[in-house]
Amino acid sequence: MKILPPFFEFSTLLAASFTLIGFAPSLIAQDDPDDVDPFTVIDTPPVVIKTNGALFEEGRIEKLTEKSLPSLVTITHSSREGKVRGTGTGFIISADGLIATNLHVIGDSRPIQVELHDGSTYGAVAVHAWDRRADIAILKIEAKQKLQALEIGDSDKIKQGQAIVAFGNPRGLQFSVVNGVISAIRKLEDDFTIEGGTPDFPMIQVAIPIEMGNSGGPIVDLDGKVLGIVTIKSLVTPNLGFATPVNILKSMIDKPNPVPMKSWLTIGNLDPNQWQPIMGGEWKQHAGVITIDAYGSGFGGRTLCLSERSVPKLPYDVKVKVKLDDESGAAGLAFASNGDEVHYGFYPSNGQLRLTRFEGPDIYSWKILKQVESDAYRPGEWNQIRARIDKDKISCFVNGQLVFEVNDDRLRGGKVGLCRFRKPTAHFEAFQVGSDLAEKPVAKELMSELSKQINTFSRNGGDRRKVAAALASHVVPSRKLLSQKAAELESRALELRKLTDIMNETDIQQKLLKILALEENQINLLEAGLLIAKLANVELDIDGYLLEFKRLAAAARQTLSEEFSDQEKVERLGRFLFQESGFHGSRGEYYHRSNSFLNEVLDDREGIPITLSVVYIELARLLDIPHVYGIPLPGHFVVGYRPTKKQLQMFDTFEAGKVISQKEAADLVMGITGQALDPRSLEPASKRSIVIRMLSNLINVEINSDDPTKSLPYFDLLLAIEPDRAPEHFERSRVRFQADDRDGAIADLQWMVDNEPAGVNIGMIRQLLERLQ
Repeated sequence: MKILPPFFEFSTLLAASFTLIGFAPSLIAQDDPDDVDPFTVIDTPPVVIKTNGALFEEGRIEKLTEKSLPSLVTITHSSREGKVRGTGTGFIISADGLIATNLHVIGDSRPIQVELHDGSTYGAVAVHAWDRRADIAILKIEAKQKLQALEIGDSDKIKQGQAIVAFGNPRGLQFSVVNGVISAIRKLEDDFTIEGGTPDFPMIQVAIPIEMGNSGGPIVDLDGKVLGIVTIKSLVTPNLGFATPVNILKSMIDKPNPVPMKSWLTIGNLDPNQWQPIMGGEWKQHAGVITIDAYGSGFGGRTLCLSERSVPKLPYDVKVKVKLDDESGAAGLAFASNGDEVHYGFYPSNGQLRLTRFEGPDIYSWKILKQVESDAYRPGEWNQIRARIDKDKISCFVNGQLVFEVNDDRLRGGKVGLCRFRKPTAHFEAFQVGSDLAEKPVAKELMSELSKQINTFSRNGGDRRKVAAALASHVVPSRKLLSQKAAELESRALELRKLTDIMNETDIQQKLLKILALEENQINLLEAGLLIAKLANVELDIDGYLLEFKRLAAAARQTLSEEFSDQEKVERLGRFLFQESGFHGSRGEYYHRSNSFLNEVLDDREGIPITLSVVYIELARLLDIPHVYGIPLPGHFVVGYRPTKKQLQMFDTFEAGKVISQKEAADLVMGITGQALDPRSLEPASKRSIVIRMLSNLINVEINSDDPTKSLPYFDLLLAIEPDRAPEHFERSRVRFQADDRDGAIADLQWMVDNEPAGVNIGMIRQLLERLQ
């Protein structure tokens, strides 16, 4: 038995092979920004320095406070009922009315009020710029007077132990001041999150007390220059917090993505053509999941979200997947609703399944018809609940299992939808209403064959990819059987779940290959991109997003006149997307994987050049605007419009649809790659090549993440589309080895030996292969 080479030696040999054949992993296309992360983590343990008078000259804080207070503001946003729901801090960054704060301070889709230091109040007229993953927003107000702005400093030059002063509105106490020091600059662990999750960039750790209401306030140096924006409070100690570096704000000031308030009030909201929330609450939708976290105005915190879908004649089914953040809550299905306080509800409550008839505003008009415990219900997880409504009977199911039937015909007709009670946050996805939504029984012969394959694999193991390919032709029953088998054989659960993952990946591969086999003008790039995103989120509702995109196209169509020329339609589409709907380039965390997932690009209206271009191209297709296509500039994808052979226009979707000339495109490419623009890069990109480039972006994101093995599904999909790409075979072999998949690594290297791609040093590949075998 041969001893395997250590991973670093394997990587070194592969790198040498890349060099000898003239390839490099960096040649895999990706969209690079003009600069890199400007911050460097100080790799030292946390330092908390007690502040004392020696750090500050006598009277300096008072003078600094007097100078800075006129530039501070209090920001509030309202609930649906018009009551103040949140308060935070902001600061003036321009005399003409730009205010910087945290995104979480302004709240999604809510009217925003800004109170100046002199007590005057203004409504925000626009969100001038915003970045969800950096948790920063810039508001625009139309003040009657010239405003006093704080000077922006340079967060690249801050030093550990540097004295600072912070301003804010802690717990509603307006315009408070506290002094402290910079403890460190560090990346945060997963248990620290901001609006967009755990930040990928280093944060400024500050030794000052942080309270509710401080968020969005500035930290300044002793010259009054802003170094950061207070963002997170430490849960460990009250005298520690974190601020977002101000240089991220600078990039947003330089390249804003303004959204008028009338458009901002729609971001994250449910489509009113689909859903009607009643009895308060704050219903949101993101990545296909509907979430309710605010207390409803009905008795017991009741709130409903009623679907505008038509309800079939009796009998009919209504079902949804639901997950509670805390089992003390209650949330599920509402049906036979009169549009107000009369309806049925079927929902988990305190770990039990309950059916209730609601006939009024309070508990005296409610009747619990049935409440039981069920082994089929999984606390803390996603559970599918279904109610079948017949003429005189209601049947209730959880995860496909009948839990009870109740004879009751008091309420019929009306609307169906979702309900939530009490405070804990609830999440819903895959809501459906139809004549029959029960899982269709699978033929006994098929179930027997699938079970046989799964049982053979669970006993003896084997080639996961081969078994997954066989199961993928019947993905729904196979997934159910695999899940059951995993529960029965916990000792082999990991292998079975890996098999499930590979089966799902195989299913996605087959569907994407089927799409790419169509004629070019029939390929739906949006659907292809959503399939890529589904690799990371198997529950992603592709049909739901396709429907949502059609509604976006319908809204865009309303802005087009029949008298418009194609040129005018192209220009109007750009204004609709970037000026009115808020789509924008991601500046704070360009390399975040969410920028490559089209479902999240649609939800957050934020992406990188290629994903924003796909949105533009697909909208143009649905609007019947001809001659719009992708242009694969190296490092920066753009949209092209060529009405005639000699007339080419290019739109930079990352820069709000800015029109760029060929010279500007050449300068852009030179700035990113250091290479001259090849005229062939101005030719239209095929939709297949766009899909390959999107996958390459995700490969590079994951290769450079904490877990490079997460890139493997994207490698597998890319090579399923184009199996003869030598650089990807090289790189996948390295990652497979890192994932303890020696057989997979050998297979990629063997492919190199068998196919001998041009320029490859086959001798070195054979040498490496011999060491692995």
